[in-house]
Amino acid sequence: MGDTVRGQVSTLQVQQALLPFLGSAFLQEAEGLCARAAQLLAGFRPERDGLAALANQLDTLLFMAVREATQGRMALEMDNGQRYRLRVSDFALMADELLYLLFERLERLPWHQTLIREYSMRSGSLAALRALYVHYQDMQSPEENQTLRRVITTCHEPWRWRHWLDLPQAPEQG
Repeated sequence: MGDTVRGQVSTLQVQQALLPFLGSAFLQEAEGLCARAAQLLAGFRPERDGLAALANQLDTLLFMAVREATQGRMALEMDNGQRYRLRVSDFALMADELLYLLFERLERLPWHQTLIREYSMRSGSLAALRALYVHYQDMQSPEENQTLRRVITTCHEPWRWRHWLDLPQAPEQG
């Protein structure tokens, strides 16, 4: 099939995706974490690898890095100065955010769409739903796109989608 991933995810892109979850202080101290995550994403081959396995590898990588750095306390200082105790579920969200970086680099092919759709149905991944909604919209019926939008807005917290989902504008009053 050849290489169907366009470009690689950079360490900086990984860092930007993880910043809201881990804070800049931790990311600066955790040398190599973002590079290792970028390597995992770069090593993914759709014809060979499974998305669930990649998500699990990313989740484990992030969890172990935070656990080791905090000596098991799992609390980090965020950029606003507050300390935040990470939950196990936060690592799955972070891994999901990183998967989106991969999804947006996959060539827009029907089999990639199928791969992402199947993963979204098995995992509930917002990253997969986002990729389908944003990058494959013209390859789906209006009904499918409406269903995606409904699933996104009813099954996921607004803070995870409001910055990218095209919300209808309220009519101007005047």
